[in-house]
Amino acid sequence: METTVKKAAVLGAGVMGSQLAAHLANAGVEALLYDLTQEQAEQGLAGLAKLKPAPLFSPRYAERITPCNYDDHLERLAEADWVIEAVAERLDIKEAVCRRIAPHLKPEAVLTSNTSGLPLADLAAALPPELARRFMITHFFNPPRYMRLLELVAGEATEGWVVEAMARAGEALLGKGIVHAKDTPNFIGNRIGVYAEVVTIATAIEMGLTVEEVDRLTGTVAGRPKSATFRTADLVGLDVLGHVVRTAYERGEGDEERERLRLPPIVARLIEEGRLGQKSGAGFYRKEPDRTILALDLETGEYRPQKRVRFDCLRVAKEYQSVAARIRALCAGDDPGSRFFWTTLARTLIYAANRIPEISDDLVSIDRALRWGFAWRLGPFETWDALGVRAAFDRMVAEGMQPPAWVERMLASGRDRFYGVEGDDRTVYDPVAAEVARLAPRPGVVDLDLLKRRGRERLRHWSASLVELGDGVLDLEFHSILQPDYNPLDGSVVEVVERAVEELEAGRARALVIGHQGEQFCAGANLAMILGFCERRDWDGLERAVAALQQAMQHLRFAPGPVVAAPFHLALGGGWEIIAACDHRVAAAELYTGAVEVGVGLIP
Repeated sequence: METTVKKAAVLGAGVMGSQLAAHLANAGVEALLYDLTQEQAEQGLAGLAKLKPAPLFSPRYAERITPCNYDDHLERLAEADWVIEAVAERLDIKEAVCRRIAPHLKPEAVLTSNTSGLPLADLAAALPPELARRFMITHFFNPPRYMRLLELVAGEATEGWVVEAMARAGEALLGKGIVHAKDTPNFIGNRIGVYAEVVTIATAIEMGLTVEEVDRLTGTVAGRPKSATFRTADLVGLDVLGHVVRTAYERGEGDEERERLRLPPIVARLIEEGRLGQKSGAGFYRKEPDRTILALDLETGEYRPQKRVRFDCLRVAKEYQSVAARIRALCAGDDPGSRFFWTTLARTLIYAANRIPEISDDLVSIDRALRWGFAWRLGPFETWDALGVRAAFDRMVAEGMQPPAWVERMLASGRDRFYGVEGDDRTVYDPVAAEVARLAPRPGVVDLDLLKRRGRERLRHWSASLVELGDGVLDLEFHSILQPDYNPLDGSVVEVVERAVEELEAGRARALVIGHQGEQFCAGANLAMILGFCERRDWDGLERAVAALQQAMQHLRFAPGPVVAAPFHLALGGGWEIIAACDHRVAAAELYTGAVEVGVGLIP
């Protein structure tokens, strides 16, 4: 049996349920949004306009959502191909709702729960057998529009076509990264991510670091979100953090780190006093009426002005462009910041490795869950590779830590990396089988690095390359040598654009795609280059650089073959000019583009 999702229903119009309905609407799916009363359902829909970041691609997409209540609109559930339960995180409430709606679902409809930690077996026990076969967990991360991770958990009774349908809907319809998880406490993402959060807080208290020091060490410099540790807790809500931590502790009888999964007393105190983070106006940080942001003193529980953060390891790390190099620098110092960072990171890496095969049989799923669900640039095992598995293992052992035996067996076998490339394939170590396995490519994904390893890089310059995709199609890839995260335009990019057009004109290529697999498509021109011209008062040089860029854009616009841009995230200024010059654009949903220079009175 196959299910195509044309209409869906979401049970529960709270913050998460309403945002799930919004993201379905973003994908063009009509959604029925249910709550106990019509007023609550309508409030949930109206509340979407107030949420930040915006859950809807466009405010008009709210027209695709219909507020409903259980008393008057149960029969409309028969219209839904997919019903998502997103009510309060209590088993009795979920059971009552599912019993009430079960008789009204059509025979081929799929029912899923968005629970973040309740056992699937307990949820399925309340369902009729025929519905239990069409039931599973689809755990979205909040906010669902922006967080890529979707964890799928199937039960013993769940039929295979249901899992396939939900994976297809999640990936192709909603743009999610799919990770198949086991029915274990907090699944994969929250199990590792929340452990890292709690250990970081507890270690900060043990070592005497401040809130702002920890957030500087565990933010963007380490390849983590800008909100880092304490700000992330405030954004999520300390009550939500507390719930997930309690689930891990109460259901983690066999967890060797169970005692570390207790809420630190300062967190329990904040929750008890109603200081829940951003939603209550105060948590680890508090914004004052004059917009000054105070930080919590972890010893006293009082707020104080933030202090400037100074660690040698931070200063050294910021000199590197790559995340891997920055993490190595943060771990290699001998100041308190480096000792703190290494300690929390090492504990997290060991914890993640010890969760195999409990929460996952493979380390790839764990890495993807942390990248897609917690916005880590490198997952735990990718991070371990960046540090050097042997070096990190030896340091852990020397400091009295106990990394799992399977890592030692891998090293003893002569394999010193979790990930690798052998011939034309990516490989990964399989801890369960104790052997190296081929890492299957994700369907529909072009791996530019592998293509280049296969000798299909036709041209490489400092900040851009031409890669042969096949069938006479070239890809123009950006990889700025100075700012790889933002890929600003420079002379190197302009030269490769001109060369790409020449390849089309000479008949050595049939078509051109402009796209890559970096962090941002192109954040505009290289302002440092422009500033250099200005500081040298080299106005002629600046004029030539601008003219070269404009000429390249014109050549791109009138190229003899089709030129297709695949922009994503930031495509600003010069990045916008590139995609404007193309014949067609296949844009990511999360594309932020425009001629930003107009905002300061400059005409592009």
